[in-house]
Amino acid sequence: MFERLRGGILSGALPSGSRLPPSRHLAEELSVARQTVVLAYERLAAEGYVRARVGSGTFVATDLPDAAPPAAPAARETAAPLSRRGALIAATPISTSGPVAGNSNLLAPGVPATDLFPTAAWARATARVLRDLPPESTGYPDMQGLAALRAAVAAHLAASRGLIADPAQIVITTGTQQALRVAAELLLDPGDPAWVEEPGYIAGRGALVAAGATLIPVPSDAEGIDVAAGIALAPAARPALVAPRLTLLDWAARAGAWILEADCDSEFRWEGKPLPPLASLDRSGRVIYCGTFSKTLAPALRLGFAVVPAPLTAAFVRARGLGDRGPGTLQQAVLADFIGEGRLGPHIRRMRTEYARRRAALLAALARHCPLADPIAAPGGLHLVLRLPDTVDASAVVTAARARGLAVSPLAAYFTGPPRLNGLVIGFATTPPALAADAARRLAGSIGGGR
Repeated sequence: MFERLRGGILSGALPSGSRLPPSRHLAEELSVARQTVVLAYERLAAEGYVRARVGSGTFVATDLPDAAPPAAPAARETAAPLSRRGALIAATPISTSGPVAGNSNLLAPGVPATDLFPTAAWARATARVLRDLPPESTGYPDMQGLAALRAAVAAHLAASRGLIADPAQIVITTGTQQALRVAAELLLDPGDPAWVEEPGYIAGRGALVAAGATLIPVPSDAEGIDVAAGIALAPAARPALVAPRLTLLDWAARAGAWILEADCDSEFRWEGKPLPPLASLDRSGRVIYCGTFSKTLAPALRLGFAVVPAPLTAAFVRARGLGDRGPGTLQQAVLADFIGEGRLGPHIRRMRTEYARRRAALLAALARHCPLADPIAAPGGLHLVLRLPDTVDASAVVTAARARGLAVSPLAAYFTGPPRLNGLVIGFATTPPALAADAARRLAGSIGGGR
């Protein structure tokens, strides 16, 4: 006890003049006999480390008898004891995020506008759920997900995406990423080839890598992945991680392969007609449809889902449960109530209108203030691709932009192999029209400094 207190005094953890706890309180806190603390205090006083004041307590002396003990030698760094697979996982990026001045999310790609979250409606739904919450709901959640939420998700998919899904085949997850990770673990053995769109979903690629897959980057365009190119590169691929494209269904049926359909932001389509989910056209049971409420509501809710072919559902639920027991029942119940009360559809329509306004304002601001950036406007989603001249170092632009408070990403990060274009990926959802011109000017300054 004496050495412990003396060390705290000499290290500064117990600063000069500070009052030590009463001996009775410290003994109770440390679960030791009070006499042990009393003896330690008496020895500290005898050696000049503390001063006892009658009626006031015991205080650390201001003039200590000796200097602080020498610092312990720095621990020698050793390599983390990871397996080969663990080392690969540790080196796999989850996103392109990096430090941004002021922790700003201005121009952050794929990030929704949290200022549009329906706080009042969500609070009312929460109050209703808490009022009627049965005691058993505070136990462990159903590993497949709350039945009421699975039914609500099925109704939402039918109305918004034309996808008729049996609630018994829906599994509630913490988001698209978890759904992809579980699917990859179930369907892949280490070394199995897996098609991934190039450029494509960074975190989704990571889920396949974590399962031990050999990634096969397949070129894609505005219409999706080039199936013929994928067949030429790896005809025996087990799964393909994609956005919707119809010719994939024929390939999957013939090859006995699986399609992991990541449909993260299909509610936000800006050009042409919305593409139907592949799962809605699948007649062979080869599509695992993965969705999320991170883009339509808020990432912090950590709620998503997977629509799984019937033969896989039980295994998917078991694999998902081995990772964790699922999102909290309260959050699931609130979302089920929110959807059931008819709040989700109007909220998405409001977001769609506001996002279209923000997208148009940012494109106009880029055209006026940032002529070196050539926008390639994606037909859907919450992002834009900016093509840069080949003479501009995109990585230097990213560094300069983040120092200016712009959360931009390098286009190269979305490629598994060498990038076909030099550019950036930026978002518009977090950039209100009033900030678009300033953001474009800051980006122009970053490009000018990135030559």
